[in-house]
Amino acid sequence: MHCIVFDNDEIWVEGINNDLKFMFNNIPLNGMYEEIAPDNFVMESSASPSHNAFKINLRQIFESCGEDAFHLTGRARQLLHWRKTHQFCGCCGERLQRHQTETAMHCAQCGVMYYPRINPVVITLIHRDDSILLARRNDPNFNHFWSIVAGFVEAGESLVNAVRREIREEVGIEVKNITHVSSQQWPFPNNLMIGYRAEYASGEITPDGEEIAEARWFTYDNLPRIPGKVSIARKLIDAFFSQNR
Repeated sequence: MHCIVFDNDEIWVEGINNDLKFMFNNIPLNGMYEEIAPDNFVMESSASPSHNAFKINLRQIFESCGEDAFHLTGRARQLLHWRKTHQFCGCCGERLQRHQTETAMHCAQCGVMYYPRINPVVITLIHRDDSILLARRNDPNFNHFWSIVAGFVEAGESLVNAVRREIREEVGIEVKNITHVSSQQWPFPNNLMIGYRAEYASGEITPDGEEIAEARWFTYDNLPRIPGKVSIARKLIDAFFSQNR
């Protein structure tokens, strides 16, 4: 049996530099855990799973172990978060039970099924000639770098309409030629990032002042600090400039 072990938002690993190991063998399952694949589990524990293990941020898995490792540990983190937040039925309050054949929690009292929650988020690179629009958030946890516009999809809304609305609300401009590019799971805690590229159409940049503190056009030669390579935001930025330099 193999197990990935988290302590809140950090993951236990062992090894040094670029030779990190995050899957531990024969760890007794206790407390909160979830199966992520046959004979592979994720659990939460503040106790070290080995005598030389230490904790790192999940984003560091990408930097040290690559994209495949990030996807695996990200799935594990999402399933563990879902398991922690779905212990009781939201309809009748009964304690939930694991479903025998599906990745789901089941209420024996009223029959409701609870599947892992995924929040769709549209994230869009807006370009005008050889420039892209980058914004800096009001949130003190994220205002040390600039990124592209993103936001949650609302109930009853298409993805493209969500792109237009978020851009209009956050930076006050209109876009055209909206094209889907790629997607990425984002386990902080359970988002699915859906990446688009759009061309500037009209309007003056007007940050909303609530989520967005500042927004401007940037060329490759004057880029500010941008997100790390783990994120789809960075992938969209790098892809644009690789084609437009």
